[in-house]
Amino acid sequence: MHDIHEAMRCYKEAHRLRVLNLGREHLKVANSLDNIAGLYQRENNNEKALRCLRESLRIRTIRLGNDHVEVGTTLFGMGIVFCDMGDLEKAMECYTASLKIRREKLGKSSVEVAQTLHNMGSVFALQSDYEKALKHWRGSLKKYREAGLSDEHHMVACTLGNINMAENLLQSSSEDKVLPESD
Repeated sequence: MHDIHEAMRCYKEAHRLRVLNLGREHLKVANSLDNIAGLYQRENNNEKALRCLRESLRIRTIRLGNDHVEVGTTLFGMGIVFCDMGDLEKAMECYTASLKIRREKLGKSSVEVAQTLHNMGSVFALQSDYEKALKHWRGSLKKYREAGLSDEHHMVACTLGNINMAENLLQSSSEDKVLPESD
């Protein structure tokens, strides 16, 4: 925990110096805010993480436009925080916007597209919609493989595990519906 506090001190000092020397709307200020948000998230301080990410998004949108890859990355990060906070609707909004940007700018077979599909599948799983979760995880798996990742890669292995879990849940759910009621 001491390392996180030291890192936070350094990131905040870097942020202060960047604002002082570069101005509040410089892209390096947005980078500092992303770093600070990541540490807040690790400390489960999601409100502060979200504030940093919103400011980073504001800066990036002003400087880069609404459809830049870095805007998509910030939206992805916001999706993670909203998911951690239990606001699955806002998480899905962020992931959907991020996916649109990432597909347009990075191509449909990028690792970033696969990650976004994976996280969208996780939101559906948290909502107990395993069919939609499965669809997104299968799409994610396809993109990971198209991007050249092997089944041993940790992101692919995680996606395969999620697919297996969803298939088992759907199978057991359908078996429960078939079983006759007992008296």
